[in-house]
Amino acid sequence: MPLHPSVLWAQRANLVYLTVEISDIKNHKIDLTENKLKFTGTGEKEQNEYEAEIEFYANVDVDKSKQHLTARNLTMVIYKKEEAWWPKLQKGNKLNFVKVDFQKWIDEDEEEEEGQLGDPMGGLDFQSLMAQAGANGAGLPNLNNLVSLEPEAI
Repeated sequence: MPLHPSVLWAQRANLVYLTVEISDIKNHKIDLTENKLKFTGTGEKEQNEYEAEIEFYANVDVDKSKQHLTARNLTMVIYKKEEAWWPKLQKGNKLNFVKVDFQKWIDEDEEEEEGQLGDPMGGLDFQSLMAQAGANGAGLPNLNNLVSLEPEAI
């Protein structure tokens, strides 16, 4: 009997990010239709059999969707047919193997701010930071008058 892999998900109004958390995936098969994803494959050190089937909350665009397989996992970007935020990934009851991907997750009202979220430095501008501190060090505290913590030589 196949095991269920952990599947992480996050969304934007126009797409869904899915990550199948299995390392060393071999012999995988992805059957993506307009309303369903079926994954089968072997993986992990023991090369266990895995299987996951998710019926999407709404239809997706199979042709635009992409996948990327690495030694650590399988990542998919699945585009939605209609741009809308889904209340959940799947139709029906909660699937125990599906979890929120908090590294990619943003709330619906934060989507406009995503331009800065895409920057790994979070929009931090070092030039303006140095200008605020004083480029020549004028805004930095004077550390010359600090007392030494080393014991005095006898």
